Amino acid sequence: MKIIFVLFLLLFFSISYAKSGKEIFDNYCTTCHSPAMASMFNAPAAHDINMWNVRKNDAFNRAIVKKSSIKSVTGSEKEEYILNELLTTAINGTVKGMPPKGTCMECTDEELKSVIKFISSVE
Repeated sequence: MKIIFVLFLLLFFSISYAKSGKEIFDNYCTTCHSPAMASMFNAPAAHDINMWNVRKNDAFNRAIVKKSSIKSVTGSEKEEYILNELLTTAINGTVKGMPPKGTCMECTDEELKSVIKFISSVE
């Protein structure tokens, strides 16, 4: 019985809950991506649609180069290509100074996608 209880505790504490995009942003991203600080770091500010549209366009162009088979895609397919390219950038960091995963090393790909969606959308 004690073994089962110990196994249960190990399983319970090894399962981490998924954090929302806003929670991750508030804990890891505000220093560089808050509207007040973004220009100092040459980073796109959270919810600055014009800046994020430029980033999204660049991401889609990178996806086209990587996958020469992309000719014509629907809106949802295009958004998926963009999200995956932005995810790659978030995972690897940038030469301009963004650290890999924005220092959220424990964040999963899905959590990083949620913060990308949050930060690049209208609040």
